[in-house]
Amino acid sequence: MEKIFKKSVLIIYSDLFCIINLVSSQAFLQLHGDQDKIANNICKQITGAAQYECLNPCVASYEIFTCKLRPNTDKYDIDTISLHLVPDAGIESSEVIEDFTQFTYLTKLSIAEEITVRDLWGKFLYEYINPLELYIVRQVEKMPDNLTMPKRLWKITFGKLGATMPANMFNVTSDLEYLQIDSILLGTNVFPQKHPEPKKLKTFIGPITYYSNFFPYPSYALQFCETIRLRIMNDYSGSGYKDFRLPVLSNLLYLKDLTYEFINSDYTAQIFTFDYAISSNTALKSLTIKGKGMRMTRDLDLSRLAKGASISIDGSCDEFLACGAEPCLKLPEGASLSINRCNFTLSKIDFTNAVSVTILNNNLQQNLPNLKINYPKLTRFNLGDSNFAGSIPNEYCSIKENVLSIGNNKLSGVVPSCFGCVGGAYVASQGLFPNSFTDFSDITQPSACETFQVFDNYSKVAKTDGSSVITVYGQDFGWSSTTKEGNANINIVVPNKQLELVIPKGVGKDLKYVATFPVGPNGIDKEFTYSYQLPVIRYYSFLKNDTTEYFVISGDGFDYEGINSVEIKKSTLPKTTYDAPSAIVGPTYGDILLPLGDIVNDNELNPQDSFEITVIAGGQTSTQQFTFYDKITIFDIDTIKLHTIGGVQEFNGQFPPVAASTVQVTINNVPCDILKYSESSIKIGYPAVPGASHYPIKVAVGGLSIGELVEYIELPTQRPTFDPNDGWMPTGSSSTLSPSFFLLFFIISSLLIIKSF
Repeated sequence: MEKIFKKSVLIIYSDLFCIINLVSSQAFLQLHGDQDKIANNICKQITGAAQYECLNPCVASYEIFTCKLRPNTDKYDIDTISLHLVPDAGIESSEVIEDFTQFTYLTKLSIAEEITVRDLWGKFLYEYINPLELYIVRQVEKMPDNLTMPKRLWKITFGKLGATMPANMFNVTSDLEYLQIDSILLGTNVFPQKHPEPKKLKTFIGPITYYSNFFPYPSYALQFCETIRLRIMNDYSGSGYKDFRLPVLSNLLYLKDLTYEFINSDYTAQIFTFDYAISSNTALKSLTIKGKGMRMTRDLDLSRLAKGASISIDGSCDEFLACGAEPCLKLPEGASLSINRCNFTLSKIDFTNAVSVTILNNNLQQNLPNLKINYPKLTRFNLGDSNFAGSIPNEYCSIKENVLSIGNNKLSGVVPSCFGCVGGAYVASQGLFPNSFTDFSDITQPSACETFQVFDNYSKVAKTDGSSVITVYGQDFGWSSTTKEGNANINIVVPNKQLELVIPKGVGKDLKYVATFPVGPNGIDKEFTYSYQLPVIRYYSFLKNDTTEYFVISGDGFDYEGINSVEIKKSTLPKTTYDAPSAIVGPTYGDILLPLGDIVNDNELNPQDSFEITVIAGGQTSTQQFTFYDKITIFDIDTIKLHTIGGVQEFNGQFPPVAASTVQVTINNVPCDILKYSESSIKIGYPAVPGASHYPIKVAVGGLSIGELVEYIELPTQRPTFDPNDGWMPTGSSSTLSPSFFLLFFIISSLLIIKSF
């Protein structure tokens, strides 16, 4: 019994040992190479004590290391390193002497202010597997002039910089894309006086101070940057302050985001003239000016900046917009304007191009303005909490729902009738509060809306193909509508002023559509009437696919959803009627397709026979007389090259014997001039086109039409040739005189001398 007990205990201990080993093996993450040993040494060097070990750095390393599994392996790599003091170690600073060449998959290295890495720039690999970031909280040690930037080191951030960056940091082999300097220590010139062209640098964020230098040629150093954010220390109260200049940022073809942030106490700030060269940076999509420090000395036209650019002015408008003229600031097309913490006259700004306006937290002390702006196109119009007074301009009725916000001002008086018609609880009215209006609040019910109007002087004829949009004008009909009767639809183009009646496919006349507008206590119904256009036959043509040949009737006003009744009448025969299928939308007109054989055989059509085509759609009729021709052929269409600037061209082929006045030719739907016509050729004056490509050409003769594609090409550019020996004058315009010129000069001079005697 005792033996059995001992054996059982042994088995239990053995199993327990296996379980412990299994758990331990799962918790321990094995690293490639000697990374675990180097990581452990770094832990000891940071803490200054042997008991602070990182034997399993991927799991327990005092938040110094993080790891990632290397693809297609079962081992890990150090991914990030954060060199910082360990609170329990009881030391105030430490030095790391290990290098980082074993950490080939490193993506980020951060070094705290209390940590020094001996010979940091000599401890990197020549090239890392992944893009690498470097963050140094404090750099005061001199960086080596012969510094070699590791390949794939794309981002460097200095928290406090007190040493000159070596020129090699920007050499042609550098992959540095992002450079950020949070602050410069007093009395340090950190930018090199000379450096290679930094072709990879895309982002620069850094300070400009009175006690340190900047790139000597900013437009050279930053020429490939897409983002530049400058923090300007312009407080006169700074120790030993002296006036300095801001860099000129011209010819920055790639610049998209530019920020000036001025750091001062507001009352003692050096003021700089705005860099007008910025207005020529056509790629710029964001311009931000924060704080007091910049002033316009003349009109500023920013319309050449990128379409849709964002302009933000925060806390400096009164100084920045100190220009005399009104307006003196022109915005880019489609601009978004944001103004915060300012006191200035809004008339200083030309708002014409703006689509988004945010003027918040200002002390403007002026009446709510009626700006020169396209109100219906606004996507945001927020003038809240800016100390505006007066009443709401009637033009604000044209602003779309969820766009207007003018609350927390000192507005008063009677609101425009458009808001009264929908009441205070309506979505479009919510942006008006809180303010102190006369008899209007967020719980006010809709008025009787006696000002509601929808004018009846709109076009009442619609196309049958569903492409018609009829413009209708009115007043105080609100911001939306619902359908009560009919198949049309309404788009509100300009709230309370202009709407579009969208007519679907159909045929017929004297149709109606009834819409309900949510204005007044119970809404108001409005009836719209319209008729579809009469059918119009333009020409006929032939179409052949793999199995069938079609007789195609092209024109307007056909039925695109139902049956088109078609009648063919040859003068010597009774008419033949066909129930044609729904028309299809062609490149220019609608097309009705009928079997070609039926049309020719039923009506015994021969070349030059006269016949009539009648189309009946929706009870409306159109009849057109034609002459039957069985073909039109252009022989050389595949070899002809037309010029994009337009010109004259003759086409050879087989054409019906008709008068030139009955011939029509269009290219890209543009009519051509018929200069000469015969049964074997057509000579035309053809139009210009936007660029080299193939364009549709259509020839219609006696009612028969064919369509082809014709190629346009660019004319070759003839450039003058130059001879380096003649002062760069174009050949053919040389200043060298020929021998015949000297001979002629000698003869004339001799005759004059003889005559004088």
